[in-house]
Amino acid sequence: MNLCLNILWILSILMSVCLIVICIISYIENRKLVITRYQIHDVSLPKAFQGFHIVQLSDLHNAAFGEQNEELIGKIKDLQPDVILITGDMIIGKPGKDVTFAADTMNALTGIAPVYFSMGNHELRASIYTDTYQDMWESFEMRLSPAIHILRDQETILEKDASRIHLYGLSLTPMLYKRMVRTPMSENYLTSLFGVCDHQEYHIFMAHNPDYFKEYADWGANLTFSGHVHGGMIRLPLLGGALSPMIRFFPIYDKGLFEYSNKYMVLSGGLGNHTFKFRVNNLPEIISVTLNQPPAKGRN
Repeated sequence: MNLCLNILWILSILMSVCLIVICIISYIENRKLVITRYQIHDVSLPKAFQGFHIVQLSDLHNAAFGEQNEELIGKIKDLQPDVILITGDMIIGKPGKDVTFAADTMNALTGIAPVYFSMGNHELRASIYTDTYQDMWESFEMRLSPAIHILRDQETILEKDASRIHLYGLSLTPMLYKRMVRTPMSENYLTSLFGVCDHQEYHIFMAHNPDYFKEYADWGANLTFSGHVHGGMIRLPLLGGALSPMIRFFPIYDKGLFEYSNKYMVLSGGLGNHTFKFRVNNLPEIISVTLNQPPAKGRN
């Protein structure tokens, strides 16, 4: 009996120490900010967009990096992007939470480059369930600068030297954010929104939920920008992210660059958190992507 009690006591101490260590690491990491850079080479890219520079932000959840997010804004300014894509969850979708801080952060970016915004699940539910969230979405939307392009299941065109890229903001539906289980996406879901894909053109999706990367790619999206998973919160060597916000352990898509059928997805680990504040081996990140055509092959 005494041996069992001693073992339990030792295990309790070890677990407490581990939890304290995790909390300390998480506290430190949540206040750091890194830039993650990707080079994407795609033969489908129009030649005029060679070297096109995209900055992606995702999952701010009201996180602050410096006074009025001056550190975050300064780093983005230094990157000199051609365009800024924001893939949702800038606010915390809980009744009564502030929306002005996230909106003002986004507004400050409009002086750097054109800004395009698509919804995450937090903005989505605030816009739909107004009985619960009252005027949360309306207040957020009204606070945003008119210079910010909000894409709610909509398409816009990026033009350069008579060439173009099709940019889409995909809101999805609450059912496609269901926890614990992955709801299948209906076969005609994307075509009902955007029609049949013209594969002669180049298409970029802003889609908060990465779970449907293969569906985006099968429709014809050459490049998808996603977030939502927060990098799996705690990242373990060899295993990756431990837990997604949808209560799935070791999600397939957690953070980084993914490829399927010659299509790509850039999945941001995000900037902030909303309920569980843990980040271990998973620094908040700004994504920097440069688009290029593949290098020319040398002549034999």
